[in-house]
Amino acid sequence: MNYSIKIADINDPEIDFAIRKLIRLAYDAVELLPEKFLASNIQSHASKPSIFLVAEENNEIIGCNAFIANDFKLNGKEYVGYQSCWTVTDPRHQGRGIFSGLINEAKKILESAGASFIYGIANNRSNPIITKRLGFIETPARVLRIPNIPFVRHLYFADTCFRHDRDACVINEKQVMEHKLRQYPLTVVTIKVNESWLWGKLIRKKKYGIYWPVFFVGGVQLADEKDLKILVTKIFDLHKVSFVQFFSCKTNTFNVLMRGWKKPNMNGFIFFNLSMPECKHFNCMLGAIDIF
Repeated sequence: MNYSIKIADINDPEIDFAIRKLIRLAYDAVELLPEKFLASNIQSHASKPSIFLVAEENNEIIGCNAFIANDFKLNGKEYVGYQSCWTVTDPRHQGRGIFSGLINEAKKILESAGASFIYGIANNRSNPIITKRLGFIETPARVLRIPNIPFVRHLYFADTCFRHDRDACVINEKQVMEHKLRQYPLTVVTIKVNESWLWGKLIRKKKYGIYWPVFFVGGVQLADEKDLKILVTKIFDLHKVSFVQFFSCKTNTFNVLMRGWKKPNMNGFIFFNLSMPECKHFNCMLGAIDIF
């Protein structure tokens, strides 16, 4: 390995420009990302800072990987998980183990900084490397779509109020929502009922040649499980969407409150434990992932 890996200062204009050029090259994009986009994208206001790793050779950045910090709670104790995202290798340097090198170096750096685990959703290309070579565990994802048909909507809600967070690693949903709201102020919406709330994105999804208005739920915070049905009804009433979609980790304790979960086309959630006790459930939805 002739390249070196280090934490990059993405507030430095030269480094920011070099990484944005690399991303444009790797994704064959026409335009560069906006200036300072990456710095604002990874700052989640968690209890520990996010980091951006780069691989360098001959003073040139040839690979990068961001790790966004988010706070979690497990059985009353606070932990910090780092989402792996913005993973890019210069196409001219692929096959040299740069991706694996970045992840393995991140494990060392984050563990020494007191991080609890690394998580995310890998794409089809990196998923086999992540799960078969780098020691990550993949937990399946589940998706549920509720159509805007009033007389069938109630069928998607289970006749149970059973939900407890014992042995569940629960993400700080307010932190995630505020992070996404800063990124996408025109599309992120919060719906509130009593002390319960959910948040998500209003988008238009093309299907059968038609653009349908939909609400993609990013996360849910319930003070009372009975509020869930009211929250979903409120989405339909306020925004007139064609359907509401939930995308959740299979082990999320929230899932028992709803019926009709299916296996999605996307890969599952990936985890690498650094220092956290074992837990049975990961209470996280797609809103916590950078592709949302």
